[in-house]
Amino acid sequence: MIQRLVVFVFIVFFLCGFVFVPDSMSQTHIQYIISMPEPATHCVQVEMQISEVNHSDLHHQGYIDLKMPVWTPGSYLIREYSKNVDRLEAWTDDLPTEARKIRKNVWRIPLPSHTRNVKVQYQLYANELTVRTNFIDDQQAYLTGAATFLFAEPYVHLPHYVKIKPYSDWKSVSTALPAVGWDYHTYRADTFDLLVDSPFQIGSHKTLHFEACGIPHQIAMVGSYAPVDEDQLLRDYQRICEAALTVVGQHPCEHYLFIVQHTNGGNGGLEHLHCTTLQTNRNTYSQDNAYANFLGLVAHEYFHLWNVKRIRPVELGPFDYENENYTHLLWMAEGFTSMYDNHILRRARLSSVNKYLTDVASDINYVVNTPGTRVQSLADASWDAWIKYYRPNENSINTQCSYYVKGAAVTTVLNLKILQATQGTRSLDDVMRYLYAEYYQKQNRGFTEQEIQSAIEHVAGESFDAFFRDYIWGVTTIDFDSYLAYVGCHLVNELPATLAFLGANIAPNKNTITSILKDSPAYRAGLNAQDEVITVNGQPVTDLNRFILTHKPNDELLVEVRRAGLIRTFDVKLSTTPLKKYVIVRNETVSEEQQQLFDKWVWA
Repeated sequence: MIQRLVVFVFIVFFLCGFVFVPDSMSQTHIQYIISMPEPATHCVQVEMQISEVNHSDLHHQGYIDLKMPVWTPGSYLIREYSKNVDRLEAWTDDLPTEARKIRKNVWRIPLPSHTRNVKVQYQLYANELTVRTNFIDDQQAYLTGAATFLFAEPYVHLPHYVKIKPYSDWKSVSTALPAVGWDYHTYRADTFDLLVDSPFQIGSHKTLHFEACGIPHQIAMVGSYAPVDEDQLLRDYQRICEAALTVVGQHPCEHYLFIVQHTNGGNGGLEHLHCTTLQTNRNTYSQDNAYANFLGLVAHEYFHLWNVKRIRPVELGPFDYENENYTHLLWMAEGFTSMYDNHILRRARLSSVNKYLTDVASDINYVVNTPGTRVQSLADASWDAWIKYYRPNENSINTQCSYYVKGAAVTTVLNLKILQATQGTRSLDDVMRYLYAEYYQKQNRGFTEQEIQSAIEHVAGESFDAFFRDYIWGVTTIDFDSYLAYVGCHLVNELPATLAFLGANIAPNKNTITSILKDSPAYRAGLNAQDEVITVNGQPVTDLNRFILTHKPNDELLVEVRRAGLIRTFDVKLSTTPLKKYVIVRNETVSEEQQQLFDKWVWA
C-alpha cells in the first residue's frame, strides 16, 4: 500500500519555474514541469529539474545519464518512446551544456564536480491516442508516464514531483497521484515506478464520483459519448468494485481512479497501481451488448489492482524500463484476470448464469478452434509476448495462442479442479488470498513459477504436476467435458455436421483473405492471406462467407483471386467443418454434490 504523505514545502521561484526544497537541503530531488502552449500541434513541452545533485550517487563519474523507458508495464512490447523526443537541451547550474545521445533512449550530460543543479527541456510529439501512448490536441491531453518522463537511474527511488500547466481554460487534471503544496496542479510520486504507474488526463472532462469498498472512486469521462444514466452507471461501477473485492477480501487502495476515453473505435485498457485507463466507443452506452462488454472491461482492469499490480510474478517489478522483462506467467497475470472479469460480473449480478456459461463456452471455443493453441504453450506464449502477441501476422492463428483467452479457459478448469478436490470448500479465490497475504503483504515481492504451483497445491491439497506439465508447459488437448462433469454440465456443439468448410478467414465487408487455417481446403489448395477473391466458379462474389454457406462438403470450386496485382486461379474442394460452436448444457440429472459445486462455481 502506498501511504499518503503530507509534504510541507517552500517554493522558490527562478527564471523558468519552481523548485521544491525538501527537509534536507542536501537531498537530491527531481521535478518536472509539463506545459502545452500549442496543443493543436500535438506537442508537449517537458522540463526536468534535478536539484542538489549528489556526485557520490553518480560515483563521481563526471556525467549523468538521463533515460527514456522503451516500454510500459502492462503492455509487453518495446515501443521506443524516445522516438517522440525532440529538441532536447540541457543546463548545469543555469549554464547551457552538452546533451549527447549515446544510445537510442539515453542522453549523457557532463557534470563538473561543483555542479548542483541540472535542467533539461525537451519536446514530445503526442498523437497516438491509446492507453499506452501519449496524445494531445485542442480538446484534451493524455500522458502516460513511461512515454513522458526521463529518469536518472540512481534516483528512481526518490520522490518525483510533477507540475502540470494546463492549456488555456482547461480546468480538469485527473491522476491517481496526490496533489501537494499550495498549487492544485502539482503532484508527488514517491518513486519513479509510481510516476510511471500514474497517467495524467488533462482537459475539460467531467468527473463522476462514487464510493465502493469503503474508499472514494472517481471516473474521468473523456470525450463525447452517447447519453447515459449516470446514476445507473455509478451503481454498475459500484457493484463491480464490491464484487471484485470478494475475491481477495482486502482493498489495498485509499482511492481509485478510472480514466475512460470515449473514441470512434478502440476497446482496451491498461492497469495501474491506483487507477486504470479504459477506451470504449462513443456509442457504448446506447447499445446493450457493447455496454455489457464494457462492464467486463471495467471488471478486468479493476481486478488488476490485485492481480498483477500486487499479486504478481516476481519478474514484473521492480522494472527494467530499458529491456524486455521476461516471464512465463503472463497466462496467470492475464488469464486469471480474464476468467475473473466474467466471474465478477456474475457476482455483481450484472450477468446471468446463462450469460456466464456462454462466456466460458466462448473461451473454450477459442481453444478448440485455434490451431495455434496446439502448437504454442501458455508458458511460451507468455515468454514470447514481446515478439509475438503484439505483432501478430497472418500465420499467428496457426502457431500462437492468446494467454488471455486460453489462459482464461485453463483458469476455469483450474478453478473447477480446486472446487472438486476440496468438495467445494475452497476455490481459486483462496489461491489469490494466499498469494496476496504471503507474497504481497508478508514478503513484499512477487512469486516464482514454482511458488504459484505450490500455492495452488497448498489450497487444493493435491499435486498439480500433471496439470502444469500438460496445460501450462505443454499443449495437451484439454478434455473440458471431464471438468464440467464436476458441476453437472457438458458441451454441446451447435454447428451442423454437414456444414461446408473453406478455412479462409475473410476481412469484414471485403473479399480479402486475412488468414488461412492450416490443413484446411484453402490451405491445401494454395490460397494465401491478402488474396482478393474475384470470382468463384466464374461468378462474381461479394460475400465469400455467405457463398460458402450455400455449398456442401466435397463441392469443388474454381476460385479466381488477385494476388500482388496478378490474376490467379485455384481448385478448391470443400470439406466438412472441423470447427465447433460449443454451448454449456446442464445434465438432465445431477447429483447433490454436482449441484452444490455448480452453485458455488457460478455464484447461484
